[in-house]
Formats: sequence, C-alpha cells, structure tokens
Amino acid sequence: MLTFQNIALLDVLIAGIVLGGLGYVRRFTLPRPPVGHSTASDVLIMSCLVVVMPVAYLSLPGPAVSAIFGLLLLAGAQMTLAPLAGGRWATLLSLLLVAADVAAAAAGSGGAVLVLNALLIVIAVIGVSSLWAQTGMKAGHVAAFATVLAVYDLFATGLGDLTDRFLAQVVGQPFAPLLAVTGGSAPVAAGLGDCLMLALWPLVATKAYGKAAGWIGAAVGIGLIVLVEIGFVTGVLRSGMAFLTVLGPAILVQYVIWRRLRGAERRTHEWLGLPASEVDTSGRVERLAGSLRAARSAAGMPAGTWVAVAGDDSVVGHGPTPGTALRAARRAGYEGAPFVKQV
Repeated sequence: MLTFQNIALLDVLIAGIVLGGLGYVRRFTLPRPPVGHSTASDVLIMSCLVVVMPVAYLSLPGPAVSAIFGLLLLAGAQMTLAPLAGGRWATLLSLLLVAADVAAAAAGSGGAVLVLNALLIVIAVIGVSSLWAQTGMKAGHVAAFATVLAVYDLFATGLGDLTDRFLAQVVGQPFAPLLAVTGGSAPVAAGLGDCLMLALWPLVATKAYGKAAGWIGAAVGIGLIVLVEIGFVTGVLRSGMAFLTVLGPAILVQYVIWRRLRGAERRTHEWLGLPASEVDTSGRVERLAGSLRAARSAAGMPAGTWVAVAGDDSVVGHGPTPGTALRAARRAGYEGAPFVKQV
C-alpha cells in the first residue's frame, strides 16, 4: 500500500545506502579483483548483460532465479563485511543472513523475508559500489552506463512489459532484486539497479571531482526519488514508472557540468590521498612474470597457487585460495589492497 509511512521508510533505506556508501568507501579498502581496474569495455559488457539477463531469467523457474540472486547477494555481503569483521566472520554472517532468508520464506513469513532481503541489498550495494569506485571506474563510465540503463528502462518498463513480467516472477521470493518495504503484487520498492546507480554516482563523482560533486549527486538522486514518489501519491505518475529514465539523464547532465567546470577527472590515488606510483610500467608484464617465477621457485609453490601481488609487482602472500593469499599478505604486514592472481 502506498502510504506516507511506507514511502518514508523506503526513503530512509535508500538514503542509508547512499550515505553508507560515502562513509564506507573512504574507511575501508576492498581487495582488487583479478580483472584489475574498470575500463570502457567493462561498461559495454555490463550494458549487454543488463539487456540480456532479464530475458534469460524469464526462461528460468522462480527458484532458480532466486538461487542466482542469492549467490550474488551472498558474495556481495561477504565482500562488504570482510574489512569490518574479517573474512571468516564475514562469510559466517553472510551465510547466516542468506540461510535466515530461506528459512523465513519456507515458514511463510513474508515480513521477515522483506527485512532480510532489504538488509542483504543494503550491505551488498554499499560494497559493490565501493569496489567499482576503488577499482578506477570513471565518472564518464558511470554516466555512459546510466544513459544505457535509462534507454533500456524506458523500453523494458515504461513502454514494454518485460520488467513487469520479471517482477511477477520474483516478488515475494527470497533474494528478490527489490528494496521493498511492502509485499503484494505492487510493492513499495526500488529496484536493485536503481539502488546501485543511486549509490555509485556520488562515489565516482566524489572521486572524480571532489566532495561537493558527491554530495550534490547524492542530493539529486534522493531528491528525484522523493519527487517521483510524490508523483505516485498525487496520481501524476503511474505506479511502476521507469525511475532510471529520470536518474540516467540527471547523472549525465551532472557529469557534463562537472567536466566543463573541473576538466579531467582525478585519479584514484589522488582521491584516496595516496602517492602516485613511481614504478616504471615499461616492461611490467615481463617483470611481473619474473617475480612470480622467482616466488614460486623460492617457496616451492605447487601449480594453481594463488598469490597476492603488491603495487611494485612483488609477491606479498600466497596460499591455496584467494582468501588465504590475502590473509598471508596481511599477516606479513602488507596494508594495501593487493592484486590476487593464480600461478
């Protein structure tokens, strides 16, 4: 039911994601994934997945879709909680949240499912948006991605029924990709993609152009959500409007304005206050390969060992899994976010 209380609760959750992301990203450094840093090709790949995946989900049974999103939320929650509680406790807490969600669904407790789904989405979105910002995703990348999402959402939600059919498949299920505060066939909710873009833009805007850009981006996003909700309440807008068709252009406009005002974006190390790398990158592939060969020979590493590599291409930890390699690096006193690779 669309009531003031339900709308206010949804706004509080969304504001918690946006502000939580801004606070989290500067306090905790997430390990870089093996893919390295974000590039324009990553944006293209993500855009293609956004278009293709919902169609693929419609061909799957509901439990299979829930299982896929459950695994994604589990991974996102574990990644986000690891810097706060350590890898093992983060894994345990994430598994408990997922198991509780499944148990609540099996017991028919719709209210508990809503709460647990919301908690998992809040945690995972904060971590994923922080990871993307820390791995070098540029404001231009996010603006381009937001534009693609706006066009897609216009056709999938505003002009078509693809989103409606997908929501009918997942509403009320555990791990539904909705930040929902009510149940039923027409819940008061924001989509997972909406939440991710609302959280991501302030982070990359802060990284690229400073705190003012980030806070303005956060205010614009939350303000647009409130305006759209007012439109629903007053009947000016119909329920189920494609929110990204509003947010996407707003992000693009902000990017164009900041680009004209500030010029080139700041690099990630400038944003985090770290010194620029003084390592000569010429011949880095050969140098890294040599370091890995030397480390593997000296430590007697078997094939398939995972190693943690520092910014100067030195091996600072190793183990049979990515997690053990990272823990070995921390035990050795390395405080950065190493690159993890299998050798």
